[in-house]
Amino acid sequence: MKEFDLVVIGGGIVGCNTFSEAVLNGINTCLLESSNDVSAYATKANSGIVHSGYDPIPGSLMAKYNVLGNKMYKSMCERLGVEYLECGTLTVSKADGKEALMELKKRGEENGVLGLRIIEEAELKQMEPNLSDDIKFALFAPTGGVVSPYSVCIALAEEGIINGGEIQTKFEVKQITKDETGYILSDGIKSVHAKYVINCAGPNANEINKLLNTKTYPMRFVKGEYILLDKSTKGYINHPIFPLPTKVGKGILANITVHGNIMFGPTAVDCQKDDRSVDLNGVEKIKEQILQTVKEPNFKKTIKLFAGIRVKTGSDFVVERDETNKNYYYAVGICSPGLTAAPAIAKDFLEMLKKDGIKTKPINYKKRKPYIDTQNMSSDELDNLIKQNPLYGKIVCRCEHISEAEIIDALNSPLHPVSIDALKRRVRPTMGRCQGSFCIPKLIRIMANERRLKKEQIALNEKGSELIVGDIKNGGK
Repeated sequence: MKEFDLVVIGGGIVGCNTFSEAVLNGINTCLLESSNDVSAYATKANSGIVHSGYDPIPGSLMAKYNVLGNKMYKSMCERLGVEYLECGTLTVSKADGKEALMELKKRGEENGVLGLRIIEEAELKQMEPNLSDDIKFALFAPTGGVVSPYSVCIALAEEGIINGGEIQTKFEVKQITKDETGYILSDGIKSVHAKYVINCAGPNANEINKLLNTKTYPMRFVKGEYILLDKSTKGYINHPIFPLPTKVGKGILANITVHGNIMFGPTAVDCQKDDRSVDLNGVEKIKEQILQTVKEPNFKKTIKLFAGIRVKTGSDFVVERDETNKNYYYAVGICSPGLTAAPAIAKDFLEMLKKDGIKTKPINYKKRKPYIDTQNMSSDELDNLIKQNPLYGKIVCRCEHISEAEIIDALNSPLHPVSIDALKRRVRPTMGRCQGSFCIPKLIRIMANERRLKKEQIALNEKGSELIVGDIKNGGK
């Protein structure tokens, strides 16, 4: 049984931020994740927007962490070597919505958001020519941005590993036992011991709290469905564009991604905890409502429909030190703007830990090495790289122009991906127009060779999603 000062439960964006923050402060830390990879649930399926902070109610934890996290994102992404798109966001309205936009602006200023301004039609249509004709005003938030949420999450995990932290995947915490020095956490087979524990288990946070007979919270699971368009639509819009928010939520938005895709969604449908299905009624709702914001969206360019689940616990985040279990902490109900808030939540957890006696120390920081991206290289840079390793010139994924060497690099990264989906979240094979119909056989071959596995053992995601059941040339065996 390994000994740690701190165990973080859950490898989503909050858990990985907390893990990295602790490791960089010299705390002997282990992150436990029930899936075979980090960012495998809510973090991988959201809008990727770094919100400016005008929407949360002033004085709430949402407002506090949103604004603080927003200020941290650019430098964090620079440190991690992941892309941060400084584009600002627009919340748009028809002629009768200007007063509501002014109220949002006032709320944002009360929260401490800088640079908010109301934009009128002439300037607005220059910024976004494809807005619906009925749109007359917008609230522009220049501090808003866009990231790839799973890229940030994975980068934080890798940063923590190369600086001395440990991540154990496929570790579903089923039992927590207190002893005189802390906690023993077990999945029924393996166990770890820690003096301090932080529960960042997202939709499973209540189940973890129950293991210690402590407070649980009412949870509401809300599914958000999305339509993703091919990168050939890049330039159709230039900012994330929100309609005026309602009591239900932020509404159906038109969004950009750091990779050049256009995305529409999400819906907001109450669901079961693990329901990530896409309903055609939801797709039709997106298509219908998005026309109130933009005109002539090219749905023929749709390459993927997907859904993510967010957890709501009342009207605010819960980030607490437990009242009955010493040195135990939890984050519950971290829905939107949780992606933005995560680094600020991690900072707060660190302050709680320090106040409760955990020891920090300086470390010899090792900078994470970003994945090589041949798409963004000049021809001379690429030629030199191919001379060093010809596999950088052997294309595996035609849609995203990803080489075999990039795949192998990702397979040997600090947190080794063990499925096609995990590989996809690192260097984007199967994310293009054909959605893997061309490259999946090659990915299976490369992964099997690198992992010294049979092709039949390579899974799309978790165990049970293996892609090959036998060789047709060998009678299906």
